[in-house]
Amino acid sequence: MTPDQVRATYDESYARRYDASFLLNPSHGFRDKTLLELFLLRMLTLQADSWLDVACGTGFFLRHGRGNPSLRCTGLDLSPAMLARAREANPEARFIEGDFLAPHPELEGRFALTTCMWGAYGLQESVEHIARLVENLVRWTCPGGTVFMPVFDPAGFVTLQAEGRLMKVVTLRAPDGTRWSYREPDGKLHEDVLAPPLDVMRAMFEPAFDSVDLRPYPDTPMAALIARGRRVPGG
Repeated sequence: MTPDQVRATYDESYARRYDASFLLNPSHGFRDKTLLELFLLRMLTLQADSWLDVACGTGFFLRHGRGNPSLRCTGLDLSPAMLARAREANPEARFIEGDFLAPHPELEGRFALTTCMWGAYGLQESVEHIARLVENLVRWTCPGGTVFMPVFDPAGFVTLQAEGRLMKVVTLRAPDGTRWSYREPDGKLHEDVLAPPLDVMRAMFEPAFDSVDLRPYPDTPMAALIARGRRVPGG
């Protein structure tokens, strides 16, 4: 999706219903996924002093995922409508309207935890764009810091389809599950969402971190990618 397509999709009506439709919806395991991610976020932020949530959306995770209540929080998102909701939910946080593929030098090396939630990386137009996003996530994380990014498991999509349990609104655009589309009841279309294989996603982070773990989600074609110990550039 282009930036203009993202803004058009994530409009005011979408922002109003986003949390209820996705984050808190018990259907398809969405709410269970959210609860698991909030648990992980609280653990990851317990000893952290700063957190950047990239593609922060409505600010739900920034509001509810703080293990350290004194955490300094920043959100970055492309959608003005989503950011308006995020500011209401997190009046003490800093929010930036912008593209996460842009460099944003003011963010470099500032955050103990950097996150990118709910598969936002998959809306890019190429794997090269995903790699550029990962480079930014690394760049914005301080030495020794952590990146947490839930990632799609394309093999999981294939398994669900073979078992007849794939959501009816999801269509696999590639037989191996690395491209898929999602049409919502109101007609909004997330077309050709990218889901590079898990080993490809891991390899994007490994050169910059001491460890990269992948934790599969139960009954959901996603995994938690947690990269710890950002290495000092050039070290």
